[in-house]
Amino acid sequence: DQQLTLTDLARHAHNSVRTLTRRFREETGLSPLQWLLHQRIIRARELLESTDLPMDVVAARSGLGSADSLRQHLVRRVGLTPTAYRRSFTRLSEHQ
Repeated sequence: DQQLTLTDLARHAHNSVRTLTRRFREETGLSPLQWLLHQRIIRARELLESTDLPMDVVAARSGLGSADSLRQHLVRRVGLTPTAYRRSFTRLSEHQ
């Protein structure tokens, strides 16, 4: 849920930004920041599915910052607003 830069990630990996980016892309097919965003969206989805936390709290805990950012990324990635995503998941789990 923390803000991270490529420099932060490279420092943690004991690599230069260039080396980290090249190696990361070779291994995952994504840039480090694309991968990180994907992980943040996964976390937001988990929180939407398993809690009734307000959207701004879900956004903060998943590292997406704000409810507006959460909405923008979720709509782009899954085609649903956070509220619609939560409502859809709840309906599915109630019928199972």
